[in-house]
Amino acid sequence: MYQLMVSFMGVYFSGQGAGQMFSFASSFTKATQAANYYFWLSELEPTIQETDSNKEKGPAKDCHSYDFKNVQFSYPLAPDNRVLKGVSLTIERGEFVAFIGASGCGKSTMISLLERFYDPTSGSIIIDSAASLTSINPLLYRSNIALVQQEPTLFPGSIRENISLGIDISVSETVSDSVIEEACRGANAWDFICSMPDGLNTQSGASGSQLSGGQRQRIAIARALVRKPNVILLDEATSALDTESERVIQASLMEAASTGDRITIAVAHRLSTVREANRIFVFYNGRIVEAGTHSELIEKDGMYAKMCEAQRLDGDP
Repeated sequence: MYQLMVSFMGVYFSGQGAGQMFSFASSFTKATQAANYYFWLSELEPTIQETDSNKEKGPAKDCHSYDFKNVQFSYPLAPDNRVLKGVSLTIERGEFVAFIGASGCGKSTMISLLERFYDPTSGSIIIDSAASLTSINPLLYRSNIALVQQEPTLFPGSIRENISLGIDISVSETVSDSVIEEACRGANAWDFICSMPDGLNTQSGASGSQLSGGQRQRIAIARALVRKPNVILLDEATSALDTESERVIQASLMEAASTGDRITIAVAHRLSTVREANRIFVFYNGRIVEAGTHSELIEKDGMYAKMCEAQRLDGDP
């Protein structure tokens, strides 16, 4: 009887444990793939990085201007498919410019080049009328730039912590509430933050799950503004906002740009977002086909005018 009970309990509990273990059998394969992918990533050497030759080279602290000279670009995984086919334009300090066009025409690629996620296949991007963008330290360059994407990423933690991440500080340092409040007001986020019981200490949840899409975007814009960048890149950054919030944020961005301290570059499908821009560049098939202000492009009665008509925008500014 003793041997029977020992054998029974051994088989029973080992079978129960094996059943629980093998219920995760499909996850074993995923874990192996994830581990191999991590080791593969850790061995990659980036082509755009800080080197001994560019370690001290950075853009002028209080000046930014861009000069695109016949820029062509193909993504590394599709070298035969040219996304940009000879783009030439100039963006001066203090300007608010917009890139518009159909999906796949090269607008977001321009943002990637400005962030220096990639370098042009041919042509050059001159910054501050002096140095090529490829010759300067990418870390020093990106410290003066802020990017707000269409689907912003928020991290688990409070709203204060998420906004503070916009500034490169050590763990022991903190960002003052006055600086955070200024950025939140500029992003039209202060009112809804104050309406919450915990205010800036409100938890955003995993990936910002405790906030609405519009609230997440305003927090992301505040995170960009808190670092007081020389250049702010907006890639469909106001697409989830209501009309009133979009209007207030655009007014704030226009006011900041008009001081001459910041370049604002916006990519948008909703043309009401960019109708007040100093210049609007219309992209088609990797090229700039039209450029000018809203009223100038309406008078041309070209592609931009047809896009406005499709969105039922009034022709008058």
